[in-house]
Amino acid sequence: MDKNCSIVQDLLPLYAEDMVREETKEFVAGHLSQCETCRAELSALKADVTPAPVSAQPLRDLKKQLQRKRLTAVLLAVSLALTLATAAFAYLTAPQYLPYDGTDWSVIRLSADGERDITHFFDDGRERYYGEHPFADRSNHELTAAITQVDLILQTPVSGTKVECMIDPDSGQTIYFITAWRTLLDEWLGNFDAVGKSSSIITLDTTNCKAVYYAPNNGTSNTVLCGSIGDGGVISLPRLALGYYVLLSLVFFIALGIAAFLCRGKKAGRPLACLALIPASYLAGHLLVKGFTLTSYQMQRDFSLIILAAALVYAAVLLAASLRRQKQEKI
Repeated sequence: MDKNCSIVQDLLPLYAEDMVREETKEFVAGHLSQCETCRAELSALKADVTPAPVSAQPLRDLKKQLQRKRLTAVLLAVSLALTLATAAFAYLTAPQYLPYDGTDWSVIRLSADGERDITHFFDDGRERYYGEHPFADRSNHELTAAITQVDLILQTPVSGTKVECMIDPDSGQTIYFITAWRTLLDEWLGNFDAVGKSSSIITLDTTNCKAVYYAPNNGTSNTVLCGSIGDGGVISLPRLALGYYVLLSLVFFIALGIAAFLCRGKKAGRPLACLALIPASYLAGHLLVKGFTLTSYQMQRDFSLIILAAALVYAAVLLAASLRRQKQEKI
């Protein structure tokens, strides 16, 4: 192999890729036209050079990443919308309890043999009797052993009524408490603007009943609708459990928050932060549903809405954190 062959063979890789100057190309081409050995070397070089396959995996990974970001953003928007809808529903359907002087009642007391006595209560507290009165002591609307059923007709349009009962510890008899309320939603829908009044009929089994009260749930004394009146007034008090739940959530949030802060950057830091988010979400849910009110006359309704709002807040925060991490990832 002469000196020119050595030079040409060193240049063949660049020559095959057309990466040499024009003068060098002419020199190599002239040598190849006269040297069979170098031509064979060039043919072998071209046979070994195959284009590397182009992988579509990076594009697929990019597509999945963008789809994941889009899905997370959609779920975040949905959770925020549902959170606001839950808060709006809780506000619009919150019971606004009617005072006794804002209601109009008719009380029908029935005996086992079919006799009945009717009392009508006007919204100003006045009374009017009509029909026969076979039962004793109408002055306090006594419930005797002969009375087995009482029908209470609320002629004032309302959004809803609720009947609760308790056993009198002294007599062992049942005492009923009735509440009635309206909501802002029904007010806005004009459900109370009809010309004719709608009636709500409540039927009570009074076989062993001491009294039936109307509870205004505003801190004032209940009003007896029928039955015997005990010593002093009776006041229906709200449930206090929501306040205890708020206090417990605040304690857990502070404790877990401090633990998460102390463990930041460690393996236990993120799980502790997620745990601290649970009581924080409950506090946010309570604020959305009840505001700063810590008592409730409808515990089951309020607690259910608070849990729903808290779950939605928790999901929204996790989705927001996930979306932030995805945006920080390098594509």
